[in-house]
Amino acid sequence: MRTASFTPDARLSAVHRLAVLLLLLGTCCLTLHAQPQSDEPRILPTRDRTFRIPFQTQPGERRLREVQLHYSTDQGRTWRQYGLARPEDGSFQPFTAAADGLYWFSVRTIDLQGRAYPLADTELRPALKVLVDTQPPRVAVRSLPSQGNNVGVEWDIRDDNLDLNSLRLEYLAAGASQYVPLRIDPVASGQHYFAPATNGPLEVRLSASDTAGNIGQDRAIVTPGGAPFGAQPANPQPANPQPFNPAPAQPAVRMVNSKRISLNYKIDDVGPSGVSAIELWYTQDARTWQKHGEDTNAKPPYVVDVNDEGMYGFSLVARSGVGLSDKPPQMGDQPHIWVEVDLTRPVVRLLGTDVGRGPDTGNLTITWGATDKNLAKQPISLSFSETGDSDWKPIAGNLDNTGRYVWRMPPTGVPFRFHIRVDAADKAGNVGTAQTTQHVIVDLAKPRPTILDVGSASK
Repeated sequence: MRTASFTPDARLSAVHRLAVLLLLLGTCCLTLHAQPQSDEPRILPTRDRTFRIPFQTQPGERRLREVQLHYSTDQGRTWRQYGLARPEDGSFQPFTAAADGLYWFSVRTIDLQGRAYPLADTELRPALKVLVDTQPPRVAVRSLPSQGNNVGVEWDIRDDNLDLNSLRLEYLAAGASQYVPLRIDPVASGQHYFAPATNGPLEVRLSASDTAGNIGQDRAIVTPGGAPFGAQPANPQPANPQPFNPAPAQPAVRMVNSKRISLNYKIDDVGPSGVSAIELWYTQDARTWQKHGEDTNAKPPYVVDVNDEGMYGFSLVARSGVGLSDKPPQMGDQPHIWVEVDLTRPVVRLLGTDVGRGPDTGNLTITWGATDKNLAKQPISLSFSETGDSDWKPIAGNLDNTGRYVWRMPPTGVPFRFHIRVDAADKAGNVGTAQTTQHVIVDLAKPRPTILDVGSASK
């Protein structure tokens, strides 16, 4: 085991040295020993913005009063204190990153005499480097014109932390149940031709992940011996062909927090025979389509019940009074609209309420952690209540999920003790809540009597 000395003063170092920093990311436990100045820690990627940082002091150490966690978002040029803990706590409060990016972590210890090590921020050294990356790679695949019996696709992948070894290209023939993998060069932009053992249309799928484990994916339909699936008859090639657009337009995605979905619609180009029925088709992968049913009343809205959370693609087909209609959606067709059913509330943790003292008197610092796969853009609302049961009054709303807010309490209208609540909303309208279990006491004044005069007391 290798331990590092944070100072040339051996006596002070024995008191303030931390033996181990642990970083827990989901179910993964990574151990980092404290690093000497010449040995930089490697960067650990994670797709979670909230994670816990436990610590362990030297066995038998009794001379430390507190351990402080500091972090830097500019590679050590400036440092901010995030939390503190007693040596016996063994863990800091969960850290919530305000945004994706690289975070450096270091520790400062305070002994029983109030001495800090290291004393200055310029002496802090990273013992942990974490790359927070919550965005999947942007993957785009497009079919190419066939070359004899060979079919081809081209792709473009955009991600700052792309893992090229994760690229996986595979195809699925109509009626098959398993994808067939293809060997390709691990490049972010490229193309590949291959000879499938079928003459029917194929679904080609490309997936890629980044170093944090986020996965991006896209599909294309190719047809042996023909033009790209769904293409119009070929025109002469222009002298200056347009470059491949890596971000093709996709149908809109709507979010709902109910398994009963109402689809409003209108019908154009209705002939004299009218409309005899509206058919509803749905898919969850833009590959396999199923008919849900039909409405012979042909009056909006069309209400459909789904079984579970997830993504559902819907398309409507209108049938005229004489039975004419467009053909139903086929394999590879995009739906008219995607609907994501999200019934899960955001997970919210109220991490701290710190009452200001000295120059910060009148301030209340509220810290929290909120996570959800579909968190709204400005999802956070803060409120207070004297009882904690009802009559919640707003502090601030439509806040970014930064994990920290400093409330400058007004001089009137705020009781001397109250409860704090944090609400977080997602795009589907689900709201997660966390509140204090005990009162926050903001009256820290200590009454001090002063004797003004002395006199004889009557008997």
